[in-house]
Amino acid sequence: MLANFFSSALDQISLLRIADAVDIVIVAVLVYILLKFIRDSHTTRLLKGVILIIVGIQVVYLFNLHVTSYIFSKCAQIGVIALVVIFQPELRRALDQVGKTSISGWFSNDSESDTNVLSMIREVSHAAQAMSNDKTGALIVIEHGSDIDSMISSGIKIDAEVSSELLLNIFVHNTPLHDGAVIIRDNRIALATCVLPLSQNPHITSELGTRHRAGIGISEEADVIVVIVSEETGNISIAYKGLLTRGLNEETMKSRLEELLGSYSKKQNPGMFKNIFTRKER
Repeated sequence: MLANFFSSALDQISLLRIADAVDIVIVAVLVYILLKFIRDSHTTRLLKGVILIIVGIQVVYLFNLHVTSYIFSKCAQIGVIALVVIFQPELRRALDQVGKTSISGWFSNDSESDTNVLSMIREVSHAAQAMSNDKTGALIVIEHGSDIDSMISSGIKIDAEVSSELLLNIFVHNTPLHDGAVIIRDNRIALATCVLPLSQNPHITSELGTRHRAGIGISEEADVIVVIVSEETGNISIAYKGLLTRGLNEETMKSRLEELLGSYSKKQNPGMFKNIFTRKER
């Protein structure tokens, strides 16, 4: 019987064509991209809602509730358009990334990207230390996988290389761009004067100022790293996943950013298939 089992298994394997193997790989890649999109766009709760609606539709069809099923079918048609509108920023960025990425980049290491990440970390750390010495308030958001366009308001487009000199000039007192957050995207300064959502965490002490609450708030909602320089004390902090690391200097900040962004860079660029608070600050 065991021999018959292995014989049958070998017969099944022999029927597997190269096209079938390619088909399986394509489906696996598409599922991976879909799951990564859901994770990066923080749509888990929305996805649960969609699944519940689908289950509800199936129950309605099962019990032959004609009027309800008619209403659900019409709502489903509108829902497809609504989903496209809701995810327009994420879809646009995903297509833009596909257009900018070469085929060879999917299969090989991108050392240039690693160099750009390290250069960005060096410039941001140096600028933060200089602003800390002068007690110049700053709020710098480094996108870490999420597109936060839908979470921020206002903002002036910059699209410039990250340099400590530019960051210092943006946040210097009494300049048009100093108020608000700077967004770093793809290792470039993308936007300035952005308004971020404030954290609604009731456990955060009321002594924290708006700048820190905004930094913590956006890190709770999206996969980002936020560098905060206090205007009153000059303290440098990093907010990540709703947690605040304080009392940093240029070197410790650089190490922390390399720890967070270094692992992300290696995860994104090795090839797709290779793979609490005391003083008041504001």
